[in-house]
Amino acid sequence: MRRGGAVAIGVVAGWYALALALLHPLADGPVADSWIYEESVRWFRATGEMRFPGFTETMPVAQVLYGAAWGAIFGTSAASLDLASAFLGIVTALMLYALAMRCGARTWQALAAAGLLICNPCFLFLSFSFMSEIAFLAALLGSQLAFANAEGEHQMRWLWLSASLAVAAFAVRPFGGIAILGPVAAILIYDVMRSDRARFDLARVCSMLMPFAIALVGCTLIWWWLTISRRPPWKLLQREANFSQIFNVPAWEYLRMGVLGPLLYLGIVLSPLALLQVAFKATIRTLALAAGIFVATMILVHIGIQYPSMPEMSCFGGWSNALVLRGLSERFEWHSAWRYVMALLGSIGAAGLIFATIDVIPRLTRASMAVLIAAAVYWVAMLPLWFFNDRYFLLMVPAGALILAMAPIPEKLPAQIAVFAMTVAMGLMSLGGTYAYQRGLTAVMAARDVLEKRGIPRSAIDAGYELNGLELYPFPRETDADDSGVPMITSSKVSDYTIAARPFA
Repeated sequence: MRRGGAVAIGVVAGWYALALALLHPLADGPVADSWIYEESVRWFRATGEMRFPGFTETMPVAQVLYGAAWGAIFGTSAASLDLASAFLGIVTALMLYALAMRCGARTWQALAAAGLLICNPCFLFLSFSFMSEIAFLAALLGSQLAFANAEGEHQMRWLWLSASLAVAAFAVRPFGGIAILGPVAAILIYDVMRSDRARFDLARVCSMLMPFAIALVGCTLIWWWLTISRRPPWKLLQREANFSQIFNVPAWEYLRMGVLGPLLYLGIVLSPLALLQVAFKATIRTLALAAGIFVATMILVHIGIQYPSMPEMSCFGGWSNALVLRGLSERFEWHSAWRYVMALLGSIGAAGLIFATIDVIPRLTRASMAVLIAAAVYWVAMLPLWFFNDRYFLLMVPAGALILAMAPIPEKLPAQIAVFAMTVAMGLMSLGGTYAYQRGLTAVMAARDVLEKRGIPRSAIDAGYELNGLELYPFPRETDADDSGVPMITSSKVSDYTIAARPFA
């Protein structure tokens, strides 16, 4: 265990060291939505007040506090806060390894699970962005690992820690509530339903549930403070007003984008381990299921618009248009014939994941059950909110990786080599996309600086979503900002000077 842990630390830390060596220096600018939370950190450090721009839809209080603490030591530049996320990315991967080991996985499979996470294009990309996904996963996996350690004489200490980290997860994203539902459901299943009546101890079960009951109260108070006692961001109010539209969407659309989409995504990004299910476990049966998933996908692909029919992977090869930012003509999209290849890979990987889940269910422990229940609740809750892209699917990757880490796969050296080779290949693609984005952002900032030196006012320059938000969107702002006229933020207008990789109409 200790030797495996040392190897895991070396692999994860070494991978991030390689990434930093390639990405150095990090672009000192916001990545995607991170300008929203960076500004909140700076405002909190300057005034002691917790404020969020009206454009935000989530209010990660815990992440802002973490960023402020980090900033007190290392500063609050965009690059510094990106490194704060990278540190959490390392911790998150190591917690997944420890969780898999605690749930009964073999060392090499637990290491492979951690590798699938850090080599995931979305996870690696967001590890160098002060967005909320990495901070949320860190708190979520921390809560689940603490719950997995809740045994023996120190059980209650671990349960209180698990519940506390669940509140921290909620204070990053409201979906942190699943960190409470998972352990509670697992306790009810393993300590109540499966308990011998003669040995059932009601007082003990109540004491185990108490930390999570208190955590639920804490989450409720945080939600009340953010949305009732103070005016919530106008963007959040806008989303709530549109919530009733869920009933106007055809059922097949939810099947296409909310069920098959995430399933194909998990099948693709977990394929290095999932494909072993095809090679060693009921190959014919797995391929038959894969064929069914593929045929269903092709049918649904050709109903309506084709592009959203496939799992959106904006972080594959970098964030959307990352390569175009660097003046390259290539974009990673699903319009080409490659979408059929990726759909086939995703179908086979998804079938492998499904049969791995069936194999693992009899071996589930209380801890692993909590993880799977939390992921299932998240998946269901994701559907009506229309959270259909890799940023949101990413939150289910640790649960899928844990299943495959626990799956009974033959321990053969060639298979292990193949798993790690495929994982490294995905990781190299992830590094390429992250590098392309960082260098693209650097090029855009350089073009902005040239224009400003020529005397062009910043308000006349459209430098893209991230920089427009950071530099043009008024902060803080309580009211509806539809009239603020910030290009790509609250307005579709074309500025006098728009930075683009090539001419457009």
